[in-house]
Amino acid sequence: MEFENVKVVINGKEIEINPFVTSVFGNIVVGMVSSLKLDDEPKEIEIKVTKK
Repeated sequence: MEFENVKVVINGKEIEINPFVTSVFGNIVVGMVSSLKLDDEPKEIEIKVTKK
């Protein structure tokens, strides 16, 4: 699957990722979200993780 945009931002700084990492991240996230029972197919997914 190809993705228009996959972005990784750490501490407010966007990290450059290569096409392989883009594909891996995109497929992992889409795979996790596809297991959720949603009414509509998501077009954009945003995930934010904050450590304690």
